[in-house]
Amino acid sequence: MRDHHRARRIILRVSALHGLEVVVPRGFNRRLLPEVLQAHRDWIQQELQRVQDEPDPAAPDWIHLKAIDESWRIEYLDGFVGENRWNSEGCRNLALGRRSFEIQAVATELNTWLHQKAHAHLVPWLRDVSLETGIPYEKTTVRGQSTRWASCSSLKNISINRKLLFLPPDLVRHVFLHELCHIQRLDHSPDFWRLLQDMDPNSRELEAEVRNANRYVPSWVLPGRNR
Repeated sequence: MRDHHRARRIILRVSALHGLEVVVPRGFNRRLLPEVLQAHRDWIQQELQRVQDEPDPAAPDWIHLKAIDESWRIEYLDGFVGENRWNSEGCRNLALGRRSFEIQAVATELNTWLHQKAHAHLVPWLRDVSLETGIPYEKTTVRGQSTRWASCSSLKNISINRKLLFLPPDLVRHVFLHELCHIQRLDHSPDFWRLLQDMDPNSRELEAEVRNANRYVPSWVLPGRNR
C-alpha cells in the first residue's frame, strides 16, 4: 500500500508485475484497509487469476523505440552466471543476462536500459527544441512518471518521462513544446494555449493524441524515478 497526495479515493490495481497495488489518499486510516479489501475480495481474486493466466508481459523479443526509430532484438541468456548486465552487439542486438526468468528481474533490466536511452536521446532532443524556440530552461531530469509525460517546475526545471521513447516523434516534440511554453506561462490559461498554438499549429490534435498515447507503451515499463 502507498499513499499519494493527488489521490482522492482508494484505488486498487492488479498487474503481473506488481500483484495487488493499493493507492490511498494521504492521511488514510490504514486500520480500515482490511475492510476495503474484504469488500472487493471477489474482484481482486478475479483480477489476480486473470493476470496469472495472461502471457508473460515482461519478456519481449523485440523493442521498438518509435521516438528515435530504433528496433532492438532481445536475446535471453539462460545459462548466464554472475551479475546482471547489458551488452550491445551488431545490429542493435541486446543480450540480457539474468539469474532467472522472473518477470520482475526482466522488467528491472529493461527499465534500467530504457532510462539510459532516455538520457542519451531525449535530453539532447529537448535541448535542441529549446534552442530552436529560444525558450531556455534550467535543467532536465529523466523520470518514470506514472501519469505525466513531462512536467515543468516554477524553477524552470523540466522533468521528462522515459516512456516518451515509445511515442511517435511528432508527439514527443509536442510534449517538449508544451513544457517549454510552461517556462513562460506556468498554467493552462488561454494565454498558454495561444502560445502553444503559435509554436505548433497542430497542437490541438496532438494534445488529444498525447492523452491516449499510453497505448504505445509496453506493459513491462515500470514507474519510478531511476530504475
